[in-house]
Amino acid sequence: MARLKLKTPTHGFLLGVLILLIIASPELPQEGSGLVFELLFDLVLLAGFYSVGPSKHRIPFLLLTVLTLGMRWGEELTGTGVLDVSALALTAVWLVYAIWIIVGHLFRRREVTVNTIFGAIVTYLLIAIAFSMVFTILEVSRPGSFSGLPDTQASHRNELNSAILYYSLVCFTTMGFGDIVPVSSLARSLSAVAGVFGQLYLAVMIARLVGLHIAHMSRSDDF
Repeated sequence: MARLKLKTPTHGFLLGVLILLIIASPELPQEGSGLVFELLFDLVLLAGFYSVGPSKHRIPFLLLTVLTLGMRWGEELTGTGVLDVSALALTAVWLVYAIWIIVGHLFRRREVTVNTIFGAIVTYLLIAIAFSMVFTILEVSRPGSFSGLPDTQASHRNELNSAILYYSLVCFTTMGFGDIVPVSSLARSLSAVAGVFGQLYLAVMIARLVGLHIAHMSRSDDF
């Protein structure tokens, strides 16, 4: 009988950092929370670059990673509004590129390994974070698009980042607690897309992994 192969889990570090970001960001003390949140997200970017590994995308992804880090730190140090939206948009582009690369690796696999499973989980979380970037851009550019979020003028920015990340995960998993609600028509549409995308991803990826494992077991039994 075929067994799940154990190989070096290159996606393991990224998975750990993503879980840390999701769990730790709401618990950060208000003093200096923006800097700590940025450092956590920088770890996500660096871990994402490591996860790509040697491939034709390595150089362009490295350039995009450096540019994204520079843009995010430029906004963090200057507080410029234009850089804020630009940094969010560039981060969303980085996330989409990372998702594309990892999904490409997953669909080229011919067997299920620990790293394959980690990659599928990482991709799920990265998509949810990408939607959180889109939601943040919408709220920053059109305040009041969501109800239940911290007041962007009265609260620290990290509170908004954490709340929207939480909301994105709620949408993506279709839990729908209702404590944060989309108000504008665009916010509602994007929230619906996030919910549908989350369920479609699970259906497609689980089918893919199960199909790969069954096919690998069948090939092994033939020998």
